[in-house]
Amino acid sequence: MAQDDLASGPSGRKPPPKCKALLICDHCREDPRTARVSVIDILESFRVNDFPTRSPPFTVFSQLVDGIGVYAVSLEIHDLLDGEVVAMADIVELFFSERPARMDFIIPDVSVPLPHFGRYDLVLLANGQEIERQFYDAEDADEEETQGNEVEPQS
Repeated sequence: MAQDDLASGPSGRKPPPKCKALLICDHCREDPRTARVSVIDILESFRVNDFPTRSPPFTVFSQLVDGIGVYAVSLEIHDLLDGEVVAMADIVELFFSERPARMDFIIPDVSVPLPHFGRYDLVLLANGQEIERQFYDAEDADEEETQGNEVEPQS
């Protein structure tokens, strides 16, 4: 019996790995001596001048655990305003040699379509099953930036 067949869920498909981190950031650095990854400047939004456009380049960092065998990892970009998938890409094939293994991977120089301002989800999938999603906003750079967390004092 193959390792991929050892643990299939009720649907008959093996369960996807668990995602411990999915971050959209400016860039990542991996220390060659320690193999530790530093995630630099976590992003929540992109401010652009015109729509439609593409996002400035960014990096995606992910950490997966508890996988079984081989997974085809892919990304999708979901436009939350109209429910459309605006981009998708096959990223990497990962092999978990043992269940407790941890896999970190970095996807550099990502640029995605931004058809209009609003919220989008970056969705991480393994063998076509959703593992995790992270949102980001596309904002109009010409609009004044507001502080959403300010509360006026009570008199």
